[in-house]
Amino acid sequence: MFKHKYLNLNMGIVKENFVISKSEDEKLWNSRGFEKIRKYPIFNYFPNKNEIIMLGKPLTIKEFKVENFNGCQIIDFSTYIGTYGMGGSGFVGFKFNYNGEMRWLVYCIWLAGEHIILDDRILTCHPKFDDKYKPYIDYNNPNSLDSLKNIIKDLAIKNIDISDNEFNMILTDSKFNIHTISTKKESESFPEQAGTGVKRKSFENGIMSDYWLVIYDKTELMV
Repeated sequence: MFKHKYLNLNMGIVKENFVISKSEDEKLWNSRGFEKIRKYPIFNYFPNKNEIIMLGKPLTIKEFKVENFNGCQIIDFSTYIGTYGMGGSGFVGFKFNYNGEMRWLVYCIWLAGEHIILDDRILTCHPKFDDKYKPYIDYNNPNSLDSLKNIIKDLAIKNIDISDNEFNMILTDSKFNIHTISTKKESESFPEQAGTGVKRKSFENGIMSDYWLVIYDKTELMV
């Protein structure tokens, strides 16, 4: 039986990087390294006669090369990247323009916003811990996500430093103030899990660069 080479990538917890596109765009996605698959059972969805499903392979941040981010403006931000078919995995992504193509830098761990710190505050946590951690996204404030997006979309990447256990992205805003987006494999700054009341590691296996992936805009990550 033929097996598509981009099935079951096992890049951290990511299994596939797919796109549902118009049939007329097949050559475009081919040029980006994607290949058509005849049957890919996502959500029991099968493309109509004018659509195709294509699979590709993300680049790790080291494969993309960290120096290529320098000077890139962040265009958009999301805490809802990644799917397992019945819901989302909560990956956090930063959309940027690279040589005229829109891409995303994505931290591919479960509920990544709970492990990303902008300057001195966590992005998200379970609502029961809001008073303790004062996250940027407050689920009792429907405007807090838009407020965070407005902050992040004003930032340009100055430098990224990544080690086996730590990630730091230095950015500047339109007023030339310096900001930092950071995470670690393990930190006391991370909030507790709602169900257990215990802090968790960002990941158990591999190194930090395994979990920061670069994908094309309009594509999805399956876990």
